[in-house]
Amino acid sequence: MTDDSRKESLDAAVRASMERWTVPGVAIGIWNDGEQELHAYGLANLETGYELAEDTILQIGSISKIFTTTLLMTLVDEGLIDLDDPVSKHLPGFRLTEDGTQDQVRVRDLVTHVSGVFGDHFEDFGWGDDALGRYVASMSDLRQIYAPGTLWSYTNSAFNLAGHIIEEKLDMPFEDAVRERIFEPLGMDRSFYYPHEAITYRVSVGHTLVDPAGDEHEVARRWPIPRASGPAGSISSTVENMLRFARFHMGDGTWEGQRILSDESRKLMQSEVIDFAGLADAWGLGWQINYYDDTQVIGHGGATNGFNAHLDVVPARDFAVVVLTNSGRGAAAYREITKWAFEHYLGLTKEEPEAIAMDDDALAEYAGSYSQPLADVTLSVEDGGLKLETVSKSALADTDEDRKAPPVHLEPLGNDRFRVTAGAGAGSLVDFFRHDDGSIRFVRVGGRVSDRV
Repeated sequence: MTDDSRKESLDAAVRASMERWTVPGVAIGIWNDGEQELHAYGLANLETGYELAEDTILQIGSISKIFTTTLLMTLVDEGLIDLDDPVSKHLPGFRLTEDGTQDQVRVRDLVTHVSGVFGDHFEDFGWGDDALGRYVASMSDLRQIYAPGTLWSYTNSAFNLAGHIIEEKLDMPFEDAVRERIFEPLGMDRSFYYPHEAITYRVSVGHTLVDPAGDEHEVARRWPIPRASGPAGSISSTVENMLRFARFHMGDGTWEGQRILSDESRKLMQSEVIDFAGLADAWGLGWQINYYDDTQVIGHGGATNGFNAHLDVVPARDFAVVVLTNSGRGAAAYREITKWAFEHYLGLTKEEPEAIAMDDDALAEYAGSYSQPLADVTLSVEDGGLKLETVSKSALADTDEDRKAPPVHLEPLGNDRFRVTAGAGAGSLVDFFRHDDGSIRFVRVGGRVSDRV
């Protein structure tokens, strides 16, 4: 395939995906064996008709966690932090969770989602330099859901705690540390934590569905993420800047001759720590790890109010692709676009497990109600699988009202795992965890565990 024909094929694939999921705008960056491509499609704002451009700034959400982990590892390189240190070593007198687990939770647990602390704590403590410290102090009221290191569940709050440890060790605001140690050395001059910085450039708004069961989008009015959740997910950036970061992580820890991170720490971030972690085949330090054929792909996704994004990096092939969307349903589009890119640039496909047959009596074991502070999940037996119904609320959305998602069908894969068969979340995994007596303890949906009621 020639470059021109591949560009035409990419354009067709992107536009078809945008139409299928009614995504207003998509920006794509591709680094392929020393060559860079930047592409932009659609609108930055449905109301104004303002076009999305290659240099438009969009929120990257939880891809920010890789920046936090990278910064943390620079402190490991300097001997200021050891990954096996307990949290209490760096925050004397601090009490973590109602159970007081500050002596059991290690620093590495914070960036691998195994701390066991409730993860979706998004309290707003204003825009002062004390916001993150006040947030962390409030974590003493959080529940310890499971023993540290025993299970994987997506944990935003743990990254904010890691960010506060960093700013305490460096005696500077977390955002300043990222700018000085990562953004500026890499030349990421269109990457920001603060909305008042991003707004002076070409920037996109986010869009959410008017009705969760429909297709119509509207502008998301709540744009910024609280400052206290910066380490977990408040960077806004461009596809070009994101490719710089990806290329750095495919290198040796230096950029244009300047040492930023030791090569040992860079490699350690990409090494498996947790096998089969809800949202990926495995998890490293910060990074998701997946396998396409026998090739390792490191990456991370991000979802905020009206934005969805994903970065994937293939170090062995000198390849990276980043997809930034301004739609709350953009994950469905970026999955299709990334899959297309892997197939057409690298010839890579991901082998998926086959579904199995289960009778209704076996399926009934999983049926019932499950709950966590921001979501209620109901499962019932349906057509050889399970029907999943979710009612949730988001601390980052325009409204505090509960949102009922359209029901989805789950097909069984065995070993307490199921797969969504259709819709925007097609291919997503749902799995279950048991008590020692064999009874169901948790369901894990969207990477988060919910208790059986």
